Formats: sequence, structure tokens, C-alpha cells
Amino acid sequence: MINDETLFAISLLLSGMFFLGACVWTYRTTDKNISGHEKLPRQRILGAVLAGLALCWCVFHSKPLVPPSMHSYLFPAAIFCTWIGYMLLDYLFSRAFGGMLILFAHYFLHDSFAFKTPWKPYFSILCLAMGTFGIVLCGKPHLLRDMIRAAAKSERWKYSISGILLLYAVSYIAYGLMHLAHR
Repeated sequence: MINDETLFAISLLLSGMFFLGACVWTYRTTDKNISGHEKLPRQRILGAVLAGLALCWCVFHSKPLVPPSMHSYLFPAAIFCTWIGYMLLDYLFSRAFGGMLILFAHYFLHDSFAFKTPWKPYFSILCLAMGTFGIVLCGKPHLLRDMIRAAAKSERWKYSISGILLLYAVSYIAYGLMHLAHR
């Protein structure tokens, strides 16, 4: 059985790997492959999968807010909302990705205090920036497409975005390894 700190460490490592992959993907974005890369924010199937995962994760957070007699309706409501999002929302992947960033920022920040993460101010700033970017993506989902286009056209944007993603990758992998060594 995996304890909570091990799950937190594994989550950090997987997030770090995701950010590393996103860094490489962004770095390899050029004018030649921009047509395929800029379609990602509007991807409906991948967005629906990500949105479904986010909404199912939210079910556990919403249980204390609704009466126990309504708990059996939460998962069907999450599935229904995922379907509605698939049918009606544009830029579904951007919105779902923003929602996941918000959820992960909350989860990481909460557990960092529970498990005594070292250099907590730095980690808190990482979580704040990640959650804030998630909020911005949910409100203005076309910005992800614009960032992809900017990375393809400008070396400065490509190196800036890749550098930020690399910073998150290295930080989260280091924090995950610290927590694995600590347990």
C-alpha cells in the first residue's frame, strides 16, 4: 500500500517528467510543424479525457459541500459535465489543462505543508505561478495557442517558455526525489 508521502513524491516526479516532455515539445516547435502543434489547445478528445479526470478528481473535493444523500449523483454529474464540455466548448484541452494545473497546484501546496517540504517559499511560489497560469488558461484558453505560435516564430519566446518548463521539471523532480529519500 502506498502511503500519502510516497504518492505525493510520485506525483511530483510524474509532473516533473510531464514538464520535461513539454519543454522538449516546445523547444522542437518550429514553423515547419506549427500546423500540427497549434491544434493541441482545441483538441476535443484529449481535452474531454483530461476534463473527465479533473471533474472526477473534483468529486472528492465536493463531497463535504453537498448533503450525503446527493453523493451518489456526483460521479454521474461529472460524466455528464464532461460530455457537455465535449459537445459545446471550444479550446477544451486548454480549459481542461488549466483546470488540472489549478488542482495540482492546490494538491502540491497542501501536501507540501503536511510533509514538510524543504525550501517551502520557493515551492509555494512555483505552485502559485502554476495555479495562476491555470486560472488564466481557463479564462483565456486561446493564449495557449498564441504561446505555441510565439514559440514557433521567435527564438526568445521559445527559449523563455522552454526555460520556464525546464525550471518546473527540474524543481518537481528534485522535490519528488527529496520526498522519496525522506520517507
